[in-house]
Order: sequence, then structure tokens, then C-alpha cells
Amino acid sequence: MESKELLYTSYRVHELKSLLPEGLSGAELRKVEEFVEKRDDIGLMAFLEQLSLSGQSRERLRIIKEARPIAQTIVALWREMPLRHEEIEAHYKQLQHLKVQYDRIAPRRAGVESF
Repeated sequence: MESKELLYTSYRVHELKSLLPEGLSGAELRKVEEFVEKRDDIGLMAFLEQLSLSGQSRERLRIIKEARPIAQTIVALWREMPLRHEEIEAHYKQLQHLKVQYDRIAPRRAGVESF
């Protein structure tokens, strides 16, 4: 996942969905699909926190949760005039740092397409 992808809700939702453990009930899977359809990353994160996740998945969840408010700050800053380039750049660097952490846990595999 590229650092800029952490910026977008649709990418975060895609990555969160990939953290789901095996063996979820039909009702749980329907709930997940509801979150995905609504692009509700907050609801999906809360749902995942209630599940028994592997250490790797739990750490990936932590990173995505940490990236979300940074992404929201960047989007808010984009809407302001004049643009505060230095502040936006500082937040992008935070996302890049999180991306490095994420990739250490879940390195991109050759031939696997990014969402």
C-alpha cells in the first residue's frame, strides 16, 4: 500500500476487510458488507476490534486507525485557502512513516495489484 492510499477511505476499508479472520458467521459477514458498502471505516475498525485477530492483523489495524485522523487533517487542509503546504507536507510524512511500518508487517507481494 502506498502512503497516499492511507489517505483515502476506500483504500482503508479495503485493507480493513483484508484483516477479517476466517470463520465469521453469515450475520457477521453481512455486517462487514454493510460497512464496506457504506465505506464506513470507523464501523469496520470497531467491528474488527471485537474479533480475535492475529498479532500481525491487530498491528495493521492499529496503523490504519492511526492514519485516519492524519488523512482527515490533510483533506481539511486542502480545503483552506491559502494552502498551508508545509503543514500538508508534514502530515504526508507522517503517512509515509506509517506506510513503512505497515509494509514491514505486510510487505507487498510481487504480482499483487494494489487496490
